[in-house]
Amino acid sequence: MDKLKTFTDSRGSLTIVEEGHEVPFKVQRVYWIHSVPQGQERGKHSNKVSWEYVVAVCGSVEITLEDKNGRQTYMLDSKEKGLLIPPDTWDEIRNFSPDAVLLVLASHSYDESAYINSYEEFLQYIGK
Repeated sequence: MDKLKTFTDSRGSLTIVEEGHEVPFKVQRVYWIHSVPQGQERGKHSNKVSWEYVVAVCGSVEITLEDKNGRQTYMLDSKEKGLLIPPDTWDEIRNFSPDAVLLVLASHSYDESAYINSYEEFLQYIGK
């Protein structure tokens, strides 16, 4: 998880995410997840080609990532935290605060065929 560069003065704060720095890919798609009802989860898939960089620009959200090296959970609870999600990584997004807005920068346009939506299939794909 990255601590994002933030500049604060009497006018407020400005936080920066730059392609080639925190985001090691050319951004092809930007979207945000919001208004998630309490108790609902998002993600629960893996992408075979796309990188993603996520920031909770409002509220908080918990993200669990799993790849061939193991499983780890992150709490995005600050506008100054960013998380890089490489391809071939299973993600589970949960515990959205009522005001949560999760910004996602992606390296590829949406392609349904690039997704693995079954956890069992994902485990087979990564050889676990």
